[in-house]
Amino acid sequence: MHIGYAIRSTRERLGLTLEAVAMEAGFDAGNLSRMERGQQAVTVDRLIEVARALQVRVSDLFLLIEAPSTEAENQLRDSEVNRYDEEMQSLRRAYSGLDKQHRRIAVQMIRGLTKAQKTASQQNATGRRGAKKAASAATPPSPRKARSARPAKART
Repeated sequence: MHIGYAIRSTRERLGLTLEAVAMEAGFDAGNLSRMERGQQAVTVDRLIEVARALQVRVSDLFLLIEAPSTEAENQLRDSEVNRYDEEMQSLRRAYSGLDKQHRRIAVQMIRGLTKAQKTASQQNATGRRGAKKAASAATPPSPRKARSARPAKART
């Protein structure tokens, strides 16, 4: 199985046309068709664009082609896919009820939320590192270090 299979099965499961996904991804339907059939290599950049157009994660596509090694992993994958499918169906129903102007606003809001989440994650990571540095800088020197910093008294 190849990644093109995962792209096609996801697109069909979501009820999207080849043309709509290709246009959203930024290339023509012929390219997407060849990728789905395994006749054209899928670069990482193109895979990311296709995943965005399908509104799935790249890892979701790889999950479809990865062979599960145990029944437990298979059940876990199925439950994650089902939960994700339910969320996507709910989102698609809500989105389809919007007019064109409100759809654009919804997309802008989601992009803004995604950007805010990334920024917050980066700030949290930086904040943890910065807090450790600040804490170590605020810690007073140990008495041993403080004594060694004093000049030695001259013996008389």
